[in-house]
Amino acid sequence: MIMGFIKWIVLFLCAFCVAFVIIVTFSQAPFKQPVPAMIFTYQTASIPLYWYVLGALCLGLVIGLVVALYYGIVLKAALYKKKKRIRELEDTIGLLESAQNKNAVDPAPDAKSLSTDAV
Repeated sequence: MIMGFIKWIVLFLCAFCVAFVIIVTFSQAPFKQPVPAMIFTYQTASIPLYWYVLGALCLGLVIGLVVALYYGIVLKAALYKKKKRIRELEDTIGLLESAQNKNAVDPAPDAKSLSTDAV
């Protein structure tokens, strides 16, 4: 509980620091210069440079979130299947152990305990 709370605080502080650095960096004059971008053979309109950087950052965040969600869902489904299989195997083992205990034969007695003339 406490570790989870600390983890979220650290994550929030890191995100806040990154946002602060981005805001301070993009408030500088060179990032406000309108420039066109050349994408293959297409030239875009002149827009401030920070829009390109922010667009790439947002696109990367969206793609990363989609990939993380996909693998999270896939791995959770695989984990569920493995847990189900483990429960089935544990049940089978329990049934086999109970059947073995019911059919268990007492061990053979010692030869010493059966002999009466050993005195």
